[in-house]
Amino acid sequence: MAHVHRNRKQLLTRVRRIAGQVAALEQALDTPEGEAGDCADVLVQVAAVRGAAHSLLMELLHEHLQEHVVGAEDP
Repeated sequence: MAHVHRNRKQLLTRVRRIAGQVAALEQALDTPEGEAGDCADVLVQVAAVRGAAHSLLMELLHEHLQEHVVGAEDP
């Protein structure tokens, strides 16, 4: 995946941001019930993680298609 290496730093930054979101979500879910925040807040966190992961997937897929499908030479 040569195209990934070109954007490696940017992709790692995005993955680390997603990991931080997942860690915050885990912490929210691990909080005792009496101290837990609103369940709507947890749903917002889940949606944020999902959106960030989807965005990363779309970027990787776009780069893959550009590199290996659109830019591929005919055999």
